[in-house]
Order: sequence, then C-alpha cells, then structure tokens
Amino acid sequence: MTETTLVLEKQNDRIATIILNKPNRRNALDHLMMDDLVELLEGLEKDNEVKVIIIKGQGEHFSAGGDLKMGVEHIKTIEDSRMAMRNFLRVVRTLTQMEKPVIAMVKGYAVSGGMGLAMACDIIFASEDAKFCSNFLKVGITPELGAMLIMPQVMGIYRAKELWYTGRVVEASEAKEMGFVNRIYPSDQIDEATMEFARGITQMPQVPLRITKRITNSTMLGMLNQVLEAEVQSTPFCSQTEEHKEYMRLFNKK
Repeated sequence: MTETTLVLEKQNDRIATIILNKPNRRNALDHLMMDDLVELLEGLEKDNEVKVIIIKGQGEHFSAGGDLKMGVEHIKTIEDSRMAMRNFLRVVRTLTQMEKPVIAMVKGYAVSGGMGLAMACDIIFASEDAKFCSNFLKVGITPELGAMLIMPQVMGIYRAKELWYTGRVVEASEAKEMGFVNRIYPSDQIDEATMEFARGITQMPQVPLRITKRITNSTMLGMLNQVLEAEVQSTPFCSQTEEHKEYMRLFNKK
C-alpha cells in the first residue's frame, strides 16, 4: 500500500473514508495509486464492520484527473499505456461491481479521470465551489473510466457530447441540474453532511440494499466491460497521435 497517496480512515460508525492524498498535485491519479485503491476497496468490501465507503480528496480539490507527470516518467510505450489503463479501469469495475455503497464527496475540481472516478460511485455530494470537467479530448485522448457509457446514461447523450466536445467546466449547481450531483453543501458543511447521510445508510437493511445496487448496476451498466475494453485500445492509440504528443510537449515545457 502506497500510504502517501491514499489514506484510509475508519471509525466506530461503520463508515470508511478513503482520502486521495496528493494535494500538492491536486490529487492527480496515477496507475500505482489506482492499483492501491482497488486493493483498499476490495478489502473494505470484505470487512463486515464497514457498511458505507466515502471517497474524497485531501485539501481543496477532489482530483485533477490523470497525473501527466507520472505518465511522462513511467509510460514510454503503447504496452505501458495499456497496463496503466487496466489499473485505472479495475477501479471502475470494482466500484460498480462491489455491493457496498460508495459516496464521492467532491470539493473543488473533479477533472477528467477525477470526474470519471466520482461518477463511478453510487452517490455524489458536492461543495458549492465544486467544478466538474471532462476535457479528455483537449489533451488528445478519448474519454476514460467508463465515461462514454456512464455520462450519456446520467445526463443524456447530447449533454455528454457537448461536455466532451468543448471540455468546458460545469459548476456544482449545473451538475445537480444535469443529474449527476445529488446534493450541494457549503464547503465547511459538506464533510459532516456526507457523514450524516452515510450514517443513515448504515441503518438500512443491508441485504436488500446490496442486492438493489447489484441489480441496478448490472442492468444500467450491462455494456460497461465492453466500453472499458475499448478504452484499453483507444487511449494507447490516441497517445501516439501528433495532437497528444504536442500537448505533452507543451506540458513538459510548462
């Protein structure tokens, strides 16, 4: 377990909180971090003392998306890219297939993979200053983490394509209107509000709750595996295009 990039907090209220812990890089996601996140989630799924899981970011932001610095340092070939993608996509599979409910608590920015990670959870609570952005195309790659299935299902195909084609930022209030944010709270209240909601879920009968999640996700996300397998091919391919290489050259200079 890479303790510096993920923090697990467990109390006696049957709630576990996973904290993305790279605040100096706005909690940017990398393939090693995602591998550890899968390990944590699988352990919590088997932990009889845990009924609800919360995922949040350390500091002012949820996640700035994929860590391009890690990509530059560790991903040199198409096969490296495929292996890294599989670590990211294992997180989506785990979140959507596990039976315990997972709440994403979003403060600040949730960008690209960060937005995808939040949308793979069961419920999203956002602070008033939260901002969502699915700007994969702007960096020369296709949408990832199941976004091409989950986003159209949640907000409609036309809205989803608008967000991809423009890469524009969506404020919390618009995200709620679009249907992918459940509730909005002031930044200084969202932690306690999320915990209070999670405590309520722990009081629900657990067997029907888990069955409900399993049936809902298996029907609504029945094509998820096909979409994720397509991503394993599309991202490595796009990473070899001149558009993406030019973006990375600019990123390296910056």
